[in-house]
Amino acid sequence: MGEFQRIRPFKILSVVMVTIAVVLTVVSLAGPDWVTASFYEGDVKSWGLWWDCLKVHTSFEMCLSADWLAGCAALVFLSLIADVIGAALGIWGLISKRRMPYILAGTVCVISCVCMVVSLIIYPVMFTNEVTSNADYNAETSDFEFSWTFGVACGTVFFLMGAAIFFFIRVTEEEDAQPMKSVQDKSYYSVN
Repeated sequence: MGEFQRIRPFKILSVVMVTIAVVLTVVSLAGPDWVTASFYEGDVKSWGLWWDCLKVHTSFEMCLSADWLAGCAALVFLSLIADVIGAALGIWGLISKRRMPYILAGTVCVISCVCMVVSLIIYPVMFTNEVTSNADYNAETSDFEFSWTFGVACGTVFFLMGAAIFFFIRVTEEEDAQPMKSVQDKSYYSVN
């Protein structure tokens, strides 16, 4: 009939997870806001990775310094590039049935995860520091909270960690690598 082909569910799952991470990273990059701030006048404004200044009302303009904001955007964009490379390496591993593409894909996923985590740490720390250190912002801002796109970026980290772990798992036993094969019942106790 045909040759029985090994099915590696961990590797398929890792490719699916890194592909989901690519989609989530695109959403977090393209999303309009990472932080939503409420002002005492009732205005609600949002800031994302790409906006640095916003006129709140006629006499007050709130600006974020663009250097750390550009750094966060660059790290998320670098994470996106690494996600795409990791997905391509994972697909190459599925096609070639070699271990080296999986190791490379896992390494790239770890690098992508580190870039995303660093960005997710820098953004809230710098935004909070900038808002609380400026007296004008404290007088105008009642509170601020992180938006859904920031949460999507956090979700990306979990998918990347899962993909990296599954890429690094080495399946040694043939029965573990072939879940479609019928496994005989192993009896550890003898029945007298």
